[in-house]
Amino acid sequence: MTPNSPKIHRAIVILAVILAIALAGCASKPPPNVGLDDASRALQTARTAGAPTYAPLELRNAEDRLSQARASFDKNNYEDASRFVQESEADSELASVKSRLGKARDRADARARENAQLQTDTGNATPATGGEQP
Repeated sequence: MTPNSPKIHRAIVILAVILAIALAGCASKPPPNVGLDDASRALQTARTAGAPTYAPLELRNAEDRLSQARASFDKNNYEDASRFVQESEADSELASVKSRLGKARDRADARARENAQLQTDTGNATPATGGEQP
């Protein structure tokens, strides 16, 4: 062996370690979880609750915000993506609540019509008395 062999060997080892450290630093970090899946589920819940009928504006807003969140996420703009996700979830929740309220109103209106029809059928204009008024 020549006197320079240990120096060359040591230089190669040091170079390999430096290269490994550099490559580890370049390794792609997974993107943060900004909640796109949660916002998508909230949107689907709103649709299922009847938002296309009872809260179309809120549903459209939620869809638009989710679309903006996805676009921001694809551009690695995670801060904007997170904000749009939160807005989409809020709009989806509002659409769900308005849908439940709309359905409850529909049921109440249907019951009121049924009651009115029953009153008409029985010939009694005042259901609280339980009979004819004197």
